[in-house]
Amino acid sequence: MKIIKFFKKLVTYSINLIPFYISRLIPKDENLWIFGSWFGEKYSDNTKYLFEYVNKYHPEIKAIWLTKNKETLNLVRSKGYKAYLSYSIKGYLYSAKAKYSFITTSFSDINTFIPTTIIVNLWHGIPLKKIGYDDNYNTNFHSGSMLKFIKKKVFPFIKEFQDFDYIIASSKEDAKNMSSAFKKNLNNILIVGLPRNDVFFYAKSERNSVIKKIIYMPTHRKDSENYKIFKLLEASNDIIFDFLKKNNMDFYLKLHFYSTEFCNLESKYPNIKIIKDCEIEQDIYTIINQFDILITDYSSIYFDFLLADKPIIFAPFDYEEYITKDRELYYNYNEVTPGPKCRNWDEVLDWIVKFKENPKLFKEEREKIKKMFHKYQDGKNCERVFNEILNLDKNDKKQKVK
Repeated sequence: MKIIKFFKKLVTYSINLIPFYISRLIPKDENLWIFGSWFGEKYSDNTKYLFEYVNKYHPEIKAIWLTKNKETLNLVRSKGYKAYLSYSIKGYLYSAKAKYSFITTSFSDINTFIPTTIIVNLWHGIPLKKIGYDDNYNTNFHSGSMLKFIKKKVFPFIKEFQDFDYIIASSKEDAKNMSSAFKKNLNNILIVGLPRNDVFFYAKSERNSVIKKIIYMPTHRKDSENYKIFKLLEASNDIIFDFLKKNNMDFYLKLHFYSTEFCNLESKYPNIKIIKDCEIEQDIYTIINQFDILITDYSSIYFDFLLADKPIIFAPFDYEEYITKDRELYYNYNEVTPGPKCRNWDEVLDWIVKFKENPKLFKEEREKIKKMFHKYQDGKNCERVFNEILNLDKNDKKQKVK
């Protein structure tokens, strides 16, 4: 089976050498930008928000969304935007003509075989967990360097993480990690803020002691099923249900992209509301401001949620196991998590009550970490990213004139 898969991939790559070399001969249009997200499957994250900003405020730019998913294609088109399948004729054509592309995970977000002249990585969060070349548990980054070298020589459209031209960051602290993770000079890290975080400034929600909606967003584990974490949740289900009923609260669970196959959890946990992508147009940031408390473990969502100025409860139930088997962290966990660290669901529920009585608990700690990781707190990150790209273009033209 692996041999068949290998030869299929070899044939696909070989065939795509033809359009790749043809694309190198096509003049690039600086006003044609292409966007994609999450391996070409979703319409979400930083690229989505920059894409919509460009469409709304800069009609001089032709913004194109590329996807491998027909549902995503229909979703984007239903909003009146231009979108095409990555490997359709127009997907190839626009990839060949565009000067800029914007992605959030990898080159597979768009058209793998036709990389644009300049590729900007907007990434998908401020990392707490080590990523890229800093992730010592991911052997893909630390093995087979000679094989990778040969593959890139034979198939020049293959790109590694260090091949991104520019990467955005939210602060100097964030930029330092991005530089290390992607092996890029700090000059290639643009501190402009994350476009998706502009949502926290669209409309300020009330911040008072009325806690109605709680969201739990655990990060993914290597098993992708988060089996042990959900077992703990299942074991406490009756306690949680009684608590929610008594306090007139709603509890929502949003799974990570890698755990979407477990969206049938409602059959196991009827007292917990599972947020499905189809209900939120594939993007949790469309509703993130509605929640009064965030519960998480090691997800970067909490860095973003700091901008909401609402309580955060940390539930690192498997901390020792996680950092020794799954992922190392960039920081001492206790020093950058401004909220209570709970060992079980009983403690989580206790802290919900405490925050209900006094939502200002940990407020100073949250402000400290927010300043550390968010240089900008004004809802203008999309605007900054756009202007930075224009500046890059102007500088590029000056260099060519010289």
